[in-house]
Amino acid sequence: MRHLFIADPLPALSAAADTTIAFMREAARRGHEIHTAVVQGLTVAEGGRPFAQARATKVGDGEPWFELAAPSALACDDFDVVWMRKDPPVDLAFMRICQLLCLIRPPTLVVNDPRGLLELDEKLFALHFPDLAPESFVSRNIAELLAFREHLGGEMIVKPIGGCGGAGVFHLTRGDHNVRALLELATQGETQLQMAQRYLPDVREGDKRIILLEGEPIGAVLRVPRAYESRANFHVGGTAARAPLTDRDREICARLRPELVRHGVLFAGIDVIGRHLTEINVTSPTGVREINRLEGTVLEARVLDVVEQRVAARPPREG
Repeated sequence: MRHLFIADPLPALSAAADTTIAFMREAARRGHEIHTAVVQGLTVAEGGRPFAQARATKVGDGEPWFELAAPSALACDDFDVVWMRKDPPVDLAFMRICQLLCLIRPPTLVVNDPRGLLELDEKLFALHFPDLAPESFVSRNIAELLAFREHLGGEMIVKPIGGCGGAGVFHLTRGDHNVRALLELATQGETQLQMAQRYLPDVREGDKRIILLEGEPIGAVLRVPRAYESRANFHVGGTAARAPLTDRDREICARLRPELVRHGVLFAGIDVIGRHLTEINVTSPTGVREINRLEGTVLEARVLDVVEQRVAARPPREG
């Protein structure tokens, strides 16, 4: 099989933690051919066929973990699998790339389906399940956001719609004299939407990342925040702890599964604090490496098993 991984520049990826690297290494162990590309190298040729400035990539377990060949223009639909693993922000540039990837012709499998990435916003998608999510409010208007904080009793979390890794997430309380300045910064002068949510004290015990494959949970890790942090993301210093799945976790996953499957989301990561669903990550979910270390699993092998099965089941391209 031939894989094209569209990702951030490989030197920027964490060899110890990045899930994309786990997928690459597993594909290499199976003898598959691996190419990588960055979004800046994507083009569309005459006839509406997407191409990538792709580099044949040797992947190993040592350091350095990759070796790149010279780039060459290759048609995306000449690969068996195209992995869209570019990290957010989910901004206009990200959406334009997804629109280009929608032009890839079957039987090439795109993981995740770019149409699903365009439709399922990672923050806003949870609002389709209001009984699962904490009380939420979306606005760019500072007065409205402050009124929502008062409605919640003087405390809330504010996060940017298109962000990731805990960047730009604020825990705002009634006694914070900087709250208006923080909202001015977050909304960029009331021009950018923010999601405000009820603060969940259960975050002190940890924010659970659950990995879903074809909508089914296959593993979980608890991200425990530092004592002085409200954010539990690994990018800001959260530590990993074991996280057995609860009945509530399985209920949440069962509710999400039909929509994830319908939108072509093969691999997802959801965030659960206590009994509440806070985010549904579909762009470039991570957490596999931490779960593997804690549980002695190889989750990437299960993902590659499904990818291989899907590719084998696809009819050949006509013509």
